[in-house]
Amino acid sequence: MTLSAFLNRSRPGAAVAGLAAIFLTTAGCALVNDVAYGMKQTTHANPVELAQERGTTLDWMPSDARSISRVASTREDGVESILFTSATAPTGCTETERVSAPTMSIDDAPDVYDVDEVFVCGRWAVAAGPGDAYVAWTPAAEAS
Repeated sequence: MTLSAFLNRSRPGAAVAGLAAIFLTTAGCALVNDVAYGMKQTTHANPVELAQERGTTLDWMPSDARSISRVASTREDGVESILFTSATAPTGCTETERVSAPTMSIDDAPDVYDVDEVFVCGRWAVAAGPGDAYVAWTPAAEAS
């Protein structure tokens, strides 16, 4: 077979591999996180968008919360971490000593190991960080 004939031959396997490479490039990180690490990360402009994605509201989250990042387990264990900014502290919560930390990390979240006190909001712990940043996580040992 000549080189010209080889190059002009149809290769369906190469097309499938090419499409798979494109798919993995565009959806790769999300797919790897969902499958390999068992987590899904989303961002939301406000608590209403977050509630739509979660299917339930977080009553403690201030209505002025913005720049919300959520990392949630794709397993049925209810593990979540949320990073948000707000000029208002969480509502309906009690303050207590921090004894737990998030198991799902979010880039740019305040370091909870620098925090001694957290808000306990139902099954959530919420730590105030520098500026208007807050990081929240569940399950929280403080809620037990």
